[in-house]
Amino acid sequence: MRSLRFLCLLLFLAAPGPLAAAPLDDVKQSFRDYKTAILTSNGDAAAEVVTRASREYFRKLADHALTLDRDGLHAIHLSDRIYTLLLRQSLERAELERMSGSDLVSLAVDEGWIGKNGAGRLELGNYQVEGDAATGTILRPDGGETPFQIAFARENGRWLLDLAALMNLTRTAFEYSVQQSGLSEDEYVLLILEQGTGRKPGPAIWNPPS
Repeated sequence: MRSLRFLCLLLFLAAPGPLAAAPLDDVKQSFRDYKTAILTSNGDAAAEVVTRASREYFRKLADHALTLDRDGLHAIHLSDRIYTLLLRQSLERAELERMSGSDLVSLAVDEGWIGKNGAGRLELGNYQVEGDAATGTILRPDGGETPFQIAFARENGRWLLDLAALMNLTRTAFEYSVQQSGLSEDEYVLLILEQGTGRKPGPAIWNPPS
């Protein structure tokens, strides 16, 4: 009888109970918080809900903006090149050196470089949580699943969206957009810079700031 009571106690302790839904709910809330921040152009809020790797990614882009010449820029992916040059076009050298990854994420959202239109249509389903990692599958407008997922990570007890991984998903879209534009990559990049900053870039854009 004592053994039976002990077994029942172990089963009770091992059972997930109602708290099992909490991580999933927190992941979903993380996505909602990110989406709201993008749609309202609230850069500070966006920087609060993305992973450390995401903030480090933007800090790396600023380092590229400080150091890469034309050849170096062409050695990185088109999407990274665009964001690197948006930072170079928008910020003075001292700002590029000083700003943290969080500051840079905030700037990108405030300036609309991470598009509201895409965020407005973005919906997730089929969430999966495993330890401190989670994913949500990007859904088509009809609710069907796409092959693409957005990643989340739990850091210091909070679920955060992996913006760096999400931006990697846009690489194919950038490549397709260039093909459809009929422009060379350089022409396309310069057009995006003008649209993104409101200023036509000059030849010096291909050189690190002095």
